[in-house]
Amino acid sequence: MKLLFSCLAALAAAASPPPPEPADRVFVNGRVWTADAEHPWAQALAVRGPLLAAVGTEAEVRLLVGPRTEVLDLAGRLVTPGFNDAHMHLLVLDEADLDGAASVAEIQSRLREYARAHPERPWVTGRGWGFGAFGGEAPTAAHLDAAVSDRPVYVRDRDGHSAIANRRALALAGVTRETPKPEDGEVVRGADGGPTGLLKESAAGLVGRHVPPPTEEEQYRALKLRLDQAASYGLTSIQNASTIALPVFERVMAEGGLKVRVYASLPLKADLPAEELARYRGLRETHRGPLLKFGSVKGFLDGVIDASTAAVLEPYTRGGTGHLNWTDDELRRTVAFYDREGFQVLLHACGDRAIRQGLDAYASAAQANHTHGRRHRIEHVEVADPADLPRFRALGVIASTQAFFASPDQTTLENYAPLLGPVRASRSNAFKLFDDAGAVQAFGSDWPVFPMRALHGMYAAVTRRTAAGDPPGGWYPENRISVEAALRHFTRDAAFASFDEAVKGTLTAGRLADFVVLSEDVTSGPPERLLSARVLLTVMDGRDTHREPDAFPARTSAR
Repeated sequence: MKLLFSCLAALAAAASPPPPEPADRVFVNGRVWTADAEHPWAQALAVRGPLLAAVGTEAEVRLLVGPRTEVLDLAGRLVTPGFNDAHMHLLVLDEADLDGAASVAEIQSRLREYARAHPERPWVTGRGWGFGAFGGEAPTAAHLDAAVSDRPVYVRDRDGHSAIANRRALALAGVTRETPKPEDGEVVRGADGGPTGLLKESAAGLVGRHVPPPTEEEQYRALKLRLDQAASYGLTSIQNASTIALPVFERVMAEGGLKVRVYASLPLKADLPAEELARYRGLRETHRGPLLKFGSVKGFLDGVIDASTAAVLEPYTRGGTGHLNWTDDELRRTVAFYDREGFQVLLHACGDRAIRQGLDAYASAAQANHTHGRRHRIEHVEVADPADLPRFRALGVIASTQAFFASPDQTTLENYAPLLGPVRASRSNAFKLFDDAGAVQAFGSDWPVFPMRALHGMYAAVTRRTAAGDPPGGWYPENRISVEAALRHFTRDAAFASFDEAVKGTLTAGRLADFVVLSEDVTSGPPERLLSARVLLTVMDGRDTHREPDAFPARTSAR
């Protein structure tokens, strides 16, 4: 009998599953918003290597605590998936920061200060001014000459679609009254036919191409700085909507310093030569993630509302309907080519006319190629005609919107909205309309157009107010969305937009350990918490990319 019991015990031991492998790190006593519709909330999570080993109750997760496991007490703080900025331009170099300048005098003051601080630079460059700062006047070279006249000055607006050049810069670039109108651009001219200094769309390149290019070392330093900044705001992924300096990104990645995952786009070109197509394919095959990935192409259908260059169906209140950069036939042929090659197509389209042209091209490509699931995207999609909203879901097109665009700042109220008129303004950057239409909506910042602080972008989308609380009821408040919807657009939906929903975007066991710990629970209480909440910890690939000192004590604990 004793032998029988011994045999049964041995058989039972052999049949028992081995104990689970201990986690590297366990986070307990938290409030975990998973973005997983089936299991939206949890108390704790465990990390093993670059992956989430468990997400669930504290009791479940503590089963993975071993003698070398690091245990962090979250003290009830909110955890969310890492933020994913679905549209930005990461590598931006040192130049005068004109963002938020409320007047010409402030723009001039910032340029003077920058020029004094950088006497070694042959050019003074800057970015971020808005048309509203000029009080209804058109910006001119004279505005810049009053600040800096001994060097060429070239400053782009916050959208990057218009620029102002001073007289020295215009002369150096050879822009005169005889300069012909560039394709898809405008050299704004005065009564005498000479250039005023304001350059729209492609015309900005007439001067911009003369600005000395940055060195690789300058780009490297800038990228390292921006990566630190992105991680401090809770970003673990970004989708770059412009060409990246690949050698610089590869250098940082080789050093282990790439603090965000990057989905990079390539330029959408008509009649792409065979050797260029081979390069595009090569990049897509060589860089397939999880840190750096290629697979999309980006093109521009129109300009921007602020400069009246976005293509609209009905005229702006001050006249004109903007401009389309492509003919319908050319765009359909080009989109069908990339669709056939398996590339995701990203089309910048702000005005309703351009948005419709893009949707028509996607529909034509799907029909011609018998393809589906390409997840092509409209970038910005600021003022869609109501009749086109259902087409996003029907065609499987992603609405790539920018949360901060709903902030009613000076330029929005004094230039943008008046140009559209009240009917179109009431449905501009109306993110609720896309949600109601069942479209997949991915949030981004369009940085450096607007800050890359995802939480502040969410505040704009949720309240449609400025950080100062204006206007009190919100700008067209019927278009507000919930905090949870804003979080979803910056996490799960953004991951879907880059074909990554199986590996990130939700806090689910087996997926990448990319998450953020916040100082406040932004899902409850007033929306102002989105402004006051701090990112205490950002984890990407299971490792800390940002951590506030003494945010919470860590300890190694045996089970």
